[in-house]
Amino acid sequence: MARVDAAEPTRVYWLESRPQEGGRLVLLSKDVDDYADATLRELTADPQWNVRTGVHEYGGGAYGVHNGVVVFANWSDQGVYVLDTRTEGAEPRRIGRCDNRLRYAAFAVHESGRFVLCVREDHRESDIHAPATLVAVRLPAAGESGPTAEVELFGDTDFVSSPVFSPANNEIAFYAWNHPEMNWDATTLYFAQLELDNDGMPTGFENLRAVAGAPGELRESIYQPRFDGDGVLHFISDRSGFWNPYYLGTEGEVHWSLGNPVEAEFAEPEWALGQSTMQPVPERLYSVAVTYSQAGAGRKLGILNAATHAIEDLPIPGWSS
Repeated sequence: MARVDAAEPTRVYWLESRPQEGGRLVLLSKDVDDYADATLRELTADPQWNVRTGVHEYGGGAYGVHNGVVVFANWSDQGVYVLDTRTEGAEPRRIGRCDNRLRYAAFAVHESGRFVLCVREDHRESDIHAPATLVAVRLPAAGESGPTAEVELFGDTDFVSSPVFSPANNEIAFYAWNHPEMNWDATTLYFAQLELDNDGMPTGFENLRAVAGAPGELRESIYQPRFDGDGVLHFISDRSGFWNPYYLGTEGEVHWSLGNPVEAEFAEPEWALGQSTMQPVPERLYSVAVTYSQAGAGRKLGILNAATHAIEDLPIPGWSS
């Protein structure tokens, strides 16, 4: 999946599979308006790097980026590596606990550059029902090498996924679920504020709460939490029988982004981490870019304004997904 660096939105990053190298996944980037590849950079050119994770076995969500700082998982050792693409000649450095029995995915780099949130899957005792935990991994200072601290933030469920930051007050959201459910059966959306120490590292959550799909309440499959530029939390849920977009109001109430349920699918089963069919539109309040399918007409691309409940379909002639 391609990603745009939120701190440098003119730069796009993506993974390329190399069949001639056994399917190795290489991370590349370039300017979004560069159609001649003049700014193209191959960030993990060395064959030792394969940007892929074994979390949930299906993988996905193998890298994250903010302000040119890339954090990724490497397939051979499942380790976490950081690469500062702003520094000429910089090489990836391993961080975290540096234990090959731990796997990592779903990276969200904090704007401070001090830590990254991610999912850690622990295979030290068994590969069956390996516990998943949301952790904060400290990013190293310039010139620092070796393991860095990890802070465990959430491990109350069998699975956890998709941590995202709000632009306001260190708020975060993520979703989680338990056996025997699959994530397309029932998940819970959580919202909290991070508590930070004097060095800017998380120490825990303040006011952690389930805002949708709480145990004992409506059983729903929730995907893709996304904060827009004003800190409004958007997400996708199948509470109506179809995966539709919703957003969280100022008092914690859930609103249909389309005003009413629509017989259209705005998501697909998330076999792998990091899938995306919805992203906030910069500088447009309550607006998200969406892809959706309706009545067998194929997938469409549009801009949804949750305040007006209207979708502006965008032309994609000759494309399919």
